[in-house]
Amino acid sequence: MSDDRPILLVANALPPLVGGTPMVYDRLARACAPRLHVLTAWRDADEGKPIAGWRESDAGKSYPIHRIAWLRPPRIEAFRRRIGLLDLLLVDLPVMLYVLLRVLFLATRIRASAIVVGELQGLGWLAILLGLFSPWRIILYTHGEEVVQKTYNRLARLRGPALRAADHVITVSSFTRDRLMSDFGVAPERIDLVTPGVDLDRFQPGTVGSDDKPFVLAVGRLIERKGFDRLIEAFALIAGDFPEVDLVIAGKGPEEQRLRALAAASPAAPRIRFRGAVDDATLVGLYGACTLFAMPNRTLPDGDTEGFGLIFLEANACGKAVIGGRAGGATDAVVDGVTGLLVDGDDPASIAAALRRLLSDPDARVAMEQAGLARARTLGWDATARRFLEAVR
Repeated sequence: MSDDRPILLVANALPPLVGGTPMVYDRLARACAPRLHVLTAWRDADEGKPIAGWRESDAGKSYPIHRIAWLRPPRIEAFRRRIGLLDLLLVDLPVMLYVLLRVLFLATRIRASAIVVGELQGLGWLAILLGLFSPWRIILYTHGEEVVQKTYNRLARLRGPALRAADHVITVSSFTRDRLMSDFGVAPERIDLVTPGVDLDRFQPGTVGSDDKPFVLAVGRLIERKGFDRLIEAFALIAGDFPEVDLVIAGKGPEEQRLRALAAASPAAPRIRFRGAVDDATLVGLYGACTLFAMPNRTLPDGDTEGFGLIFLEANACGKAVIGGRAGGATDAVVDGVTGLLVDGDDPASIAAALRRLLSDPDARVAMEQAGLARARTLGWDATARRFLEAVR
C-alpha cells in the first residue's frame, strides 16, 4: 500500500479539554487533515462525566474525529475504595478490553497504516497489546510530564514495557528525548524529535489590542509548575523601578485562588491584574499589546515539568521577547540570550533580574524580539506535520 494511507491517533487530550497537549493534537490533526484520524473519548475519565461541549467542538473540526465512551478506566475513587482490588476486575479490565476492540475495529475500517498512541502513562497498556497482537506499526507520542513525573497510579509501571513494545517514539523536546534514553533505555535511533508548531496565521506581530499602561504578560493554565507565584514575587521586587509597568496574568486553573491571594498581599497589588480565561482573539490582542512575555516554569519535587512550552513560540511569533524557566522542554522553546532569557524559575531574584534587564534595555529587548520572530517563522505547523508524517513512516 502507498504511504498516504490514514493514520490513527488515539488520545484522551483533545478539545474542548484545555491545555497544551489538547491544543498540540488538535493543531497537528488540522495540519495533517484528512489523513490523520483521531480517536478520543466523550467522557472525562478523571470525573466520570461527559465532557462539556464536545459535540459543538467536534462539529467544527477539519479532520476526522471519532469518540467512544472511555479511553482509559475512570478514576471514580469513592467507588474504587469501596470495592478494593476488585476494581481491577470490575472496572479496569472491562474498559481496557472495550478500548482495545474499538481501536482494532476503527484501525481496520479506515485501513490505517499506523496507530499513534498519544498518552504514555494512561494508554501505555494499549501500546503493549497492540504491539503484541496487531499488524500495525505502533508509535508512542510523548510530551514531558508523563515521562519524568514520579507520582502516578499503577499504570505508570507500564511506561517502560510500553516504550519497549512500540516500534517508534515521537517526543516534543530534547529534554524529554534525553530522559527517555537515560531513564527508560530507549535507543536514540528509535526516537524522533518533533517539536510542536506555532500557528503563524494566527500569531503575528502587531498591536491587535490596546491597554492603558505597558505590561508584562503571563499566560497559561494556573498550575504550580508554570511559576506564576514566583513571577508575582519577582514583580514586587522591580515594580518600584518601573512604575509605569503592570503585570497581567491570563488563564484559569486550580492555583487561581492562591495566586490572587498572593497578588493581593503584594506591595505591587494595584498593578497586578488577572484576566481569567481568554478567547483566541483576546489572547492575540494581549500578545500584541504587551511589552514582553514571562512564564518562569520550574520542575516540581515529584518531577512534574514543562514538556516543551509552545506558548513561548506564540509570543515570539507576535514579535515579543520572552522569559522562561530553565527547566524541562522550555530550554528548547527559548534560546537563552537570543529569543529571550532563561531563569531559575524557583528564584524570584533571578526572575526579577531578567525582568529588569528587558524592561530597562530596549535595544536588547528589540534584538530578542527580532530573533524570536525569525525563529518562530521557521516552526509553523506545516513543517511540524511533515516531520510527524516522516517519523510515522
